[in-house]
Amino acid sequence: MAEFLTTKGTASEIEKIIRKAKKEIFLVSPYLQINKTFTERLKEASDKNIPITIIYGKDELKQRERNSLYKLKTLKLYFYENLHAKCYYNEDKLIITSMNMYAFSEENNREMGVLIGREKDHNLFEEAVDEVESILNSADQDYIGDFFEKNSPATNSTDKPRGLGFCIRCEKRIDYNLDKPYCIDCFYTWREFENINYQESVCHNCGEYNSSTMAKPECWNCFSKN
Repeated sequence: MAEFLTTKGTASEIEKIIRKAKKEIFLVSPYLQINKTFTERLKEASDKNIPITIIYGKDELKQRERNSLYKLKTLKLYFYENLHAKCYYNEDKLIITSMNMYAFSEENNREMGVLIGREKDHNLFEEAVDEVESILNSADQDYIGDFFEKNSPATNSTDKPRGLGFCIRCEKRIDYNLDKPYCIDCFYTWREFENINYQESVCHNCGEYNSSTMAKPECWNCFSKN
């Protein structure tokens, strides 16, 4: 029997779909701004070699989203311009909802959804999956790796292009320099007050969501490795 979901219930069940997946994960969301918890769950699934398919369609992905998605080795990313549907599923559970995979939606909007089980609602489940496959067949694949090859110099054995870091405020790719962890635009904004301990949200080294400052622009993991 299908189950009604509120905003918090929808977010919770999406996390379960990712966390409990054994064979596949499909995420269909026009807008993408994947929060830290979902990013970590997707990384865990990718490390287990579970195929991940994401279809989005409204905005060009920001650098931060691309940084996170780039680390998902089992990911296939697709763009479909006319996408408005939101649907998330693994091999057992499926959610049709008003909620985008977007941090603002989870924190500020009133959303609702319906949770469908493959076993108890088999026909409904399969019809939704068929529709997602139809969307997928019309979508264009977005190659994350190609994006970094076109926008970065030669890479070494790690995921981070050699000699590049991230602006600790806007996550734009910039030269890796612990004394200059801002891009030009953000530096001029920061210079109005010149508070070296002002809290930013991006690690200059890895580009992940982490507390950072002009004085300490790297997260603890990157600092300890270096």
